[in-house]
Amino acid sequence: MTCSIAQAGMNEDRQIVVHEAVSPGDEACPRPHPRRLGWLGTTALAIGGSNQSLFLIAALFVGQGHIPGQGSAAILLLILGLLLGYAAAPGWTELVLMSPNRVGGIAAACTEAFRPYSPILSALTGVCYWWGWVPTCGITAILSATAIGQWCLPGVPVWSIACVLVLACTALNLCGIVWSARLAIPVAVAAATLAFISMLAPLLSGRMHWTQAVDFHLTSPFPGWFGSITSVMAGLYLVGFGAPAFETATCHVGETIDAKRNVPRAMLASALMAAVYFVLLPLVWLGTLGPDALGRDLGQVLGPTFAPVFGSFAKSAAIGFMMFNMLPAAMQAVSGASRALAQLSEDGLLPTILGWRSRTDAPWVAILLTAAFAILFLLIGDPIWLIAAANFTYLIGIGLPSVAVWLLRRDAPGAARPYRAPRGTIGLGVCAAIVWCCSALLGFEQFGLPTVVFGLLMALAGAGLYAMRMLEDRSRKGLGLQLGRSLHVKLTGAMLLVLAIDSVGYILAVASIPNLHGSLVVVLEDIFVAVAMLTVTVGIVLPGMVAHSANEVSAAAMRLASGTIRDLATAMNALGEGNLQAAHASIDIVPVVVASRDELGAMAESFNLLQHGVKQVAIGLNRACEGLRKARNDLFESKEVAVHEALHDALTGLPNRAFIIQRLERSLARQRDQGGSACGLLFIDLDGFKIVNDSLGHAAGDDLLMQVASRFRSLLLRKADRGAPDEDARNVLARLGGDEFIVLMGGIQSAADAVKVADRIQLALGTPFMIAGDCVHMSASIGVATSCGGSGSASDILRDADLAMYRAKSLGKSRVEVYNEFLLASVTTRMHLENDLRRALQGQEFLLHYQPIVALPTAEIVGFEALVRWQVPGGPLIFPGDFITVAEETGLIVPLGLWVMREACLTSLIWNQRFGQERKLGMSVNISPRQFAQHDLVPEIQRILIETGVDPATIKLEITESGTMGDPARAVHILSQLKLFGVQLSVDDFGTGYSSLSYLHRFPIDILKIDRSFVSGMVEDTDSRQVVKTVMALATGMGMQVVAEGIECQEQALQLTQMGCDFGQGYLFSKPLPEAEVVAMLSSRTATTMDCLEGQAA
Repeated sequence: MTCSIAQAGMNEDRQIVVHEAVSPGDEACPRPHPRRLGWLGTTALAIGGSNQSLFLIAALFVGQGHIPGQGSAAILLLILGLLLGYAAAPGWTELVLMSPNRVGGIAAACTEAFRPYSPILSALTGVCYWWGWVPTCGITAILSATAIGQWCLPGVPVWSIACVLVLACTALNLCGIVWSARLAIPVAVAAATLAFISMLAPLLSGRMHWTQAVDFHLTSPFPGWFGSITSVMAGLYLVGFGAPAFETATCHVGETIDAKRNVPRAMLASALMAAVYFVLLPLVWLGTLGPDALGRDLGQVLGPTFAPVFGSFAKSAAIGFMMFNMLPAAMQAVSGASRALAQLSEDGLLPTILGWRSRTDAPWVAILLTAAFAILFLLIGDPIWLIAAANFTYLIGIGLPSVAVWLLRRDAPGAARPYRAPRGTIGLGVCAAIVWCCSALLGFEQFGLPTVVFGLLMALAGAGLYAMRMLEDRSRKGLGLQLGRSLHVKLTGAMLLVLAIDSVGYILAVASIPNLHGSLVVVLEDIFVAVAMLTVTVGIVLPGMVAHSANEVSAAAMRLASGTIRDLATAMNALGEGNLQAAHASIDIVPVVVASRDELGAMAESFNLLQHGVKQVAIGLNRACEGLRKARNDLFESKEVAVHEALHDALTGLPNRAFIIQRLERSLARQRDQGGSACGLLFIDLDGFKIVNDSLGHAAGDDLLMQVASRFRSLLLRKADRGAPDEDARNVLARLGGDEFIVLMGGIQSAADAVKVADRIQLALGTPFMIAGDCVHMSASIGVATSCGGSGSASDILRDADLAMYRAKSLGKSRVEVYNEFLLASVTTRMHLENDLRRALQGQEFLLHYQPIVALPTAEIVGFEALVRWQVPGGPLIFPGDFITVAEETGLIVPLGLWVMREACLTSLIWNQRFGQERKLGMSVNISPRQFAQHDLVPEIQRILIETGVDPATIKLEITESGTMGDPARAVHILSQLKLFGVQLSVDDFGTGYSSLSYLHRFPIDILKIDRSFVSGMVEDTDSRQVVKTVMALATGMGMQVVAEGIECQEQALQLTQMGCDFGQGYLFSKPLPEAEVVAMLSSRTATTMDCLEGQAA
C-alpha cells in the first residue's frame, strides 16, 4: 500500500510511482499494525513451514494413489528443494523489509514490483499463495488429529478432531497475533525438542546404518531419460513445499518489533530448522528405519528413533512428535496466509471486506474465510487432485516473489532497502523460480486434465477477485459496474479465449492417441500445461503492461492538464493583468514510469519529454515572475529610499525642507479644516559656523552639525511625543542645509510657547562641543513664526521665520526674534530694491561722480575717486549708501564694480590726454570685498586695462581693510598679481579693521587712506589725532603715501598738513561732481588752486 511503502523510506522516484499506482478506492492509509512479536515468536509461527517435510516423505517414497513415488531418491529431492529455498531466502528477506509495515509475507510484498506490468499479477500471486496454504491447514489438522486420536481419543472421528483444531486455531488468531505466538512458542519448542531427540538418539545409540542412509534409487513412471526427468520434476512439484520453511518467517514483518533486525534472525533460525527437517531427519530415519517404513504413517513407525530415550514410551513420543509438529502448520495457514489476503485488500487489489480488522488487529474476515475453506477441504478428504491443484498455485505464489525481487533491483535500484541481499543471490532466486516453474510444468500434468483445469481456475481466482475490487471501487465512485470498455479486460478476455480453445484442442489430441503411446500423452500434457501457463502469464502481464502504460500516460495527462498547464494559463492571465502575486504555476510533474522498453516505453518517454518541456516553461515563468516581483519590490524599496532621501538630509538623517513643507501644509490644512491647534516654526541659524568650517575643516564642520542635530533631537523629543498618536502634535526637527535647522511645533497656543522652546535650544547650545579635540562654543540666531493668525501658506510661514532669524542675526546674533509685519515690509522693500538694481544694470541707469584728491600743501588736484550714483529715470539721484549693501548681499556688486572700473579707466584716459600734460591725474576705483573674493578678479581687471588702453600707473585700486583680512594669504597673492600690471594699490578706510598691522608689511600697498571717522574728530579728540599721527608714522616708515578722507574744514587740513599728510579729499575741496563739472573745473584748475592757497594763507 502507498502509505506502507512511503513509510518504508523508498526513494523519491519510487514514491511517485507508488502514489500513482494506488487504487482509486484506496481513500486513506490503513492504521499501522501494532508491533508485538519478537524474533522467537516469529520463528515459532514459522516452524509450521519447516516441518512440511513430514507429510511429504510418504508421498515422495511410495507415491499417492496411481501416481508413483520417487523411492529413496526422495531424500535427494528434499535436499534439492531445501537448496532452492536457501537460494530464494535472501531475496525474499530484502523484498519484505522494503515494506516493513506490511504483513502477509512474500506474496503480499510483490505489489509495487508488479504494478507497472499488471496489478492483476500482484493479486494472482497473493491468492495463489493463499490457495497453497488452505489445504495444508486441513492436511496438518488431520495428521495432528490422527495422532491425538491414537493417543487419547481412539473412538472420536478424526475429521471432527481436525475441525475442532482448525476452529481452535481460528479462535486463537482472532484474539490477536500475540495469543497465537504465546501458543506457538511452547508447541514449537516441544516439536523441535522431539525432532532433535529423534535425530540424535539413533546416532548416539548406533542404530543408524549409514550404507542404507545413502542408498538412493529413483523410481520412473516409464523408461528412458524423459521418464527420469518427469519423475524428478514430479517429486520437485511436491518438494516445492520446502519453501514454507523460509517464507513463513516473513508473514508478520509489520507486526514484528525491530523488523530490520528480528526478521533476518527469524529467517536464519527457520533455515536451521529446515535443515533438520528436510535433510538430517530424513537421512537418519532412512538409515534407521529403511525406505519401506518411510512410506507409512510416521506416527506409527518413528517409535524406534525415540526408544533410546523414552524406552517403552517411544511410540507415545512418536505420536506426540507428529501432533506437536502438525499443529503449527495449521496455525500458520490461518494466521499467515490470511494476512496475505488482508494486505492485498488494503493495497486496493482485493475486495475491501477481506481487509477488515478487529480491535485485536486480526483480519477477521480473511481468517474466517481461510478456516472455512480449510474445513471444507478437510471434510471432502483433501483429495490428491485438490492438493495437487493447490500445490500448483503455491508454486506460482513462491516463484513470482523471486521475480519481483529481480524486477525491483532493475526498475528501482535507488529504493531504500533496510536489508540488501548479496547480488548473486538475486540470480539464484530467479533460478529457483525457474526450477519451480519447470516442476509445475512437468509435474502437474501427472494428475490429469481435470486437476490441471481446476488448478488453472484456482490460479485465475485472483484475477476474479481483482475484478470484484475494481467494480467495488467504480461503484463507490458512481462510475457504474461496467468494465467492458477497459482495454485490460478486452486483452485479458482474448487471452482466456485462447486458453479455452487450446484446452479443446488438447482434449481432441489426447483422445485420438492410442493408449500404447503413454510417453506421447505425457508430452502433450506437458505442452498443454506449458501453453496454459504461458497463456495465463501473457494474458495477465501483456494486457496489464499495455493498460498500465495507457493509464499512466492518461493519468499524467489529466494531472498535467488540470494542474501545471491550468496554472500556467491562470498565471499568464494574471501576469497580463499585472497581478504578480497570482502569477505562479505549481509544478506537479510526475514522470510516467513504464518498465517495458518497446513502443510503450517510447510513448512514456515522449510524454515525459513533453512534461519536462511544460515543467521548464513553468519554472521559467515562475522565475520570471519571481524576478519581476523582486524587481518590483526593489523598485518599491528604491522608491522608498529615494523618497526618504528626497525628504531627509543625508548628513544628519533629519527631515529636509521638502518634508517640513509637507508636514507644515498638513498641519495648516488640519487647523483650517478641523479647527485644530496652531503650529509654530523655529528657524535656527548657527552663529559663526563658517569660522569653524574654514578653520577646522569640512569634516569637523560635518561633525559639529551631527552633534548639534543629536542635541536638538534629544531636547525636542518630549515624553508626550513618544506615545502621541497624532503625528501633527509632535515636534519635528529638520535641516534645511548648511548650518540652518527648522523646528516644527504642533499644538501651540501662542508664539510664547515657541519662544520657550527656542530659549531651551539656546540654553542647550551653551554647553560646548568637542570637535577634533577642540572645545567649540556655539550660539544660534533663531527666528519664530506661528500660524496663530490662521492665514498664510507653509511657504509664507517658513519665509516669516527666515525673516525673523535674519532680524536676530542683524541685531547681534545669539538671540530669538519673533516675526512681525514690519519685518515683511522691510524685506519687501529690499526685494524691490534688488529687482530695481538688476533693471538698472540692464538699463545703464548708473553713472559716476568724481571727488577730487588734492595735494594738501598746494591744494593742487592730483587725482579723483570714482563714486557710483544711481539715476532712476524721472526720479532722484540715489547715493551708494542706499543700494550698495543690497548689491553686496545679492552679488550685483560684481558686475556693477566691473562697469565702474571700465568707466573710470576710460574717463582717466580721456582726462589725462586732455589735462595731464604737466602732471598725470590719478583715478581711484573701489574694489568691494565681494569683488575681491571673486576668482576671476585679476584677469577681469587685466582685460579692462588692456581694452581701455589706460595708463595703469594712473589707476589706484582701493581695497577695504576687511576685504583683505578674510584670507590674508590669498590677499597677498592677488595684490601681488595686480601690482604686476603697474596699478597702485590703496587700503581704504585704514584703521577700522582688525589685525591689519600684522599683515600690512606683507601687502604691496602704495597708499593708506585714513578713515574719515578719525579725521572728523582729530580737532577736538586727542585720541583720534593720536591715531592719525600713528598712521602717518607707520606709512612714512613703510614708504607709503597717505590720503586723509572726509576733510571738511580748514583746521583739519592745516593739522594734517602739519603732520606731513600728503593728500586729502573731502567737501572742503569739492563734493563728488558729475563728469561735465569736473571737466569744467579742470579747465580752470589753476585759478581754483590759487584761490585755495590764498584762503589757507589768510
